[in-house]
Amino acid sequence: MKRPKRSRPVAAATGPRAAGSRHKGRSEETYHGVRACLAIFARRPQDIVRVYVTAERRREAAALLRHCTETRKGFQIVAAENLARISGSMHHEGIAVLARACPRGTLADLLERPRPGPLLYLDGVQNPHNLGALLRTAAHFGAAAILGPRGGLPSLSPAAVRVAEGAAEFVPVCDVERPVSDLRLLKREGFSVVITSSHRGRSAFEASAGWGGRVVLVLGSEGAGVSPPIAALADEFVRIPGTERVESLNVSVACGILLAECWRRNQDGLSGPSASR
Repeated sequence: MKRPKRSRPVAAATGPRAAGSRHKGRSEETYHGVRACLAIFARRPQDIVRVYVTAERRREAAALLRHCTETRKGFQIVAAENLARISGSMHHEGIAVLARACPRGTLADLLERPRPGPLLYLDGVQNPHNLGALLRTAAHFGAAAILGPRGGLPSLSPAAVRVAEGAAEFVPVCDVERPVSDLRLLKREGFSVVITSSHRGRSAFEASAGWGGRVVLVLGSEGAGVSPPIAALADEFVRIPGTERVESLNVSVACGILLAECWRRNQDGLSGPSASR
């Protein structure tokens, strides 16, 4: 006797094109997380290829789904467990977007901006989740970009973009071809290079370097710190005072404290030691 075929649960497909009708391209990523996906829609809707959303998130994603219908992009209503498989994460928050990968910035483009700063330079920071947290902090405090050596920066993975909570669409990540030469170029353009350290330099709250828009804050890895060739370019070393019960702060926490100080000084029109008084 012939066994009846077992039926598989099928997610409800909607939209003018079935969402599984095409494979992911080389230059595309499946991003997830509510704020990350809605930021992609807000900043570069033309880069969206297709959308997956759970029924619970359908109302929140209504404008995005309407855009898919109007532009003939595929979208699909899926179960949460299917979305975990599609996105590769249990932290998908009920939505995923297949889109062109976040574009990387260039130093040349950055210098064309009327006020390109403050800047963050990452020297040896390679954890994608740290990059996501740094992007979120940088966006909050108005940093213009995150720089780092080509091949030495973490990728803007979907996990990093989710942790950034939408900030990856506002703060470019720029690969620097010649770190020492390009930092020297920034110094000639009027930027102060401020190296952060856990054991040397003045308190960041009493630092004398100009902390206006044109400053490069250099953050090293929590283990090795800033490399000697980069440290040699310092206009000033700064540290974040504390109890010294631990060796150092997490790089994203240190970044938040330093950028908050930059923001405070810029808002108050202060740049030198008097900023701490």
